[in-house]
Amino acid sequence: MNDETQILHDGEEKWRADGAGSVNPPIYRASLFTFETIEAFQAAMADSFNRPLYSRNFNPTVAAFEEKIAGLEQSERAIAFSSGMGAISATLLTFLGQGDHALFVNCVYGPTRSFAAILAEQFGVKVTFFAPEETLGEAADLRARLKPSTKLIYLESPGSLNFALQDIQAVTQIAPERGIVTVIDNSWASPIFQKPHKMGVDVVIHTGSKYFSGHSDLVCGVLACSEDHFKKIKSMAVLLGSNLSPADAYLALRGLRTLPLRMKQHHEGGLKVARWLESRPEVAAVNHPGLPSFELAALGRRQLSGYGSLFGFQLQAAPTAAHHAFVEALKLFAIGVSWGGFESLLLPLDFVYADDPEMRQQVGVADHQFRIFVGLENPDDLIVDLEHGFEVWRRVRGDRS
Repeated sequence: MNDETQILHDGEEKWRADGAGSVNPPIYRASLFTFETIEAFQAAMADSFNRPLYSRNFNPTVAAFEEKIAGLEQSERAIAFSSGMGAISATLLTFLGQGDHALFVNCVYGPTRSFAAILAEQFGVKVTFFAPEETLGEAADLRARLKPSTKLIYLESPGSLNFALQDIQAVTQIAPERGIVTVIDNSWASPIFQKPHKMGVDVVIHTGSKYFSGHSDLVCGVLACSEDHFKKIKSMAVLLGSNLSPADAYLALRGLRTLPLRMKQHHEGGLKVARWLESRPEVAAVNHPGLPSFELAALGRRQLSGYGSLFGFQLQAAPTAAHHAFVEALKLFAIGVSWGGFESLLLPLDFVYADDPEMRQQVGVADHQFRIFVGLENPDDLIVDLEHGFEVWRRVRGDRS
């Protein structure tokens, strides 16, 4: 089935048949489930990850959401969490222990990097960060980084800060022969535009707070994986207790139903605004994987079937006051750290590793750089708003008319 059809039906048919014909799965707002016979209780105890017993282990509303994600990612199973970091931390704690070695691409989400540091400092895991370009071609440089103790390779393609791409299949070709688990944060593209599990990635992680929710009213995370990996990660997830609540799972289900439609609009609106920005004299560079000027545009076309609307651009040199005036002059863009909702956002990146210039360079953040998220507004209106912002920017910078 196509994604548009599958996303509406996976995980829901059983509840329509089981209940009163509700078009939506009900919210099973229950901490526990009870039984009329010892036999039924024992059966649930023996299979508590797949049957209602206790909601930290299994909840029917959450299960409906998980089934949809597994269908979209074309994986066997999915596990929902109360945040994206819940999914990330459960995965890393499942596969890494004292003396193990893990490779992380250096463009990973900031809290992922912070958690990797905790693994290194407190759990004795050896952590190495590598540049995205080390995955290109035959991945010769990345292959040289592998050790006998390497247990996991963590990707984020595209990255959500500098939008760097990694050659996913180059990594998945070298990992299985060494028994290395591969993990990717697929939040930027969503499974509508990229399906890493089909490319051989073992665990695909999403922050469901972004595109899955679509309404900026939900914090959740989810991962997709094989049945074998599910059993391992699910055990850790239950112990950590970062399970998604049934009420939040219901919101996630609501958001998922319109995901293909919204991603199409994000794709089109993001590209239109990116092309316009690229034409502006105030802009020094635009960093969008869908533009021909993007350094790895060919790799993007191979791995991605479409593009999210989160990207970056760099303004020409100007005093900080001019950059701040530009942002504050905008009416349709808010300042915010997240993305993936209905609203457009603009974020100056001068705060990112502000006290660590070497780290800024490593993660690919330049001076005068901004991250922009194109929401569901008409892109023509957003362009008018940005044009007004540039007028203010020029005036504060001291440009002559």
